[in-house]
Amino acid sequence: MRVLFVVRPDLFTVKAGDTVQVLILKKALEKLGLRVDLNINKVSLDDLHNYDLIHLFNLLRVEVCERFLSNINVNKPVLLTPIYWNMEEYLKHSKPDLLYWWKLTQKRRMEVLTKVDMVAPNAHTEWDRIKYDFRIEKPCEIIYNGVVPWKENIENSQREYILCVGRIHPRKNQLQLIKALKEFNLPLVLIGDINDPAYFRECLRESEGYNVTIYGAKSREELFQFYLKSKIHVLPSWYETPGLVNLEAALAGCNIVTTDRGTTREYFKNKVSYCSPLDIKDIADKVVTAYYTEPDPELSQYVKTKYNHNSVAYKTMEVYKKLI
Repeated sequence: MRVLFVVRPDLFTVKAGDTVQVLILKKALEKLGLRVDLNINKVSLDDLHNYDLIHLFNLLRVEVCERFLSNINVNKPVLLTPIYWNMEEYLKHSKPDLLYWWKLTQKRRMEVLTKVDMVAPNAHTEWDRIKYDFRIEKPCEIIYNGVVPWKENIENSQREYILCVGRIHPRKNQLQLIKALKEFNLPLVLIGDINDPAYFRECLRESEGYNVTIYGAKSREELFQFYLKSKIHVLPSWYETPGLVNLEAALAGCNIVTTDRGTTREYFKNKVSYCSPLDIKDIADKVVTAYYTEPDPELSQYVKTKYNHNSVAYKTMEVYKKLI
């Protein structure tokens, strides 16, 4: 079986969760014997007849999906992994000037949804959100995100600090995290690409006099060493679906505090702590409590068993077979 992944053109230059998700799935599918190409490698539309199926990713970047669908002229099944959450609350608080753009592009997302053959959300709550926002019914298969288990031993690690992995950006809400923890002076490490230089400068100003260390993006192997030294991984974002770094950190034995927006509760149940991105006190209370709580060894095993990348790839392949 030969599959074409349609992804945003800046997948490798502006790295985010979908970068990791796409690459993990591609590699796991290829181990199952599938051939998977990325359209980022300039696949010609004339070559589409060589593929058995088209797999679109990321409905938020609607221009990529609609551009591809408007040019496609062969009768091939199309699967969409939407990686979707409604951004309205986040934009109201952080970027109100983009609210008009959001509402305008929602109509275009609706058109994409009507054109694909099946939708494969990463959670039931994501699919519920899509149905609520677009009042649409489509064939659907839930395919959870998967992570690659760490090969190294995570036991007997000397854990020291609070870690937050994610691009430095208002949606990830690092500024609120710094404000929440400043008075406690607990060691905080931020790791991620600087997607918003002005926001990064705000974080730097707020960090003055506080024990904050900021690094650029790290490889997965490098991140593992940071996870091992972290008591807790925190993502107080405006939403997560559910945050692949949350899954990786949990695998590495960290306590988790994550946003209560998005699909996080469906993934982690009652095994982690949840905070409101709006509430500095709530963020502080949850993070400080988790910092002084011993890690739960069952969390790592839970993630390893339930969200294994090989199982996700097999489920994806079975969905492909249904469509072909």
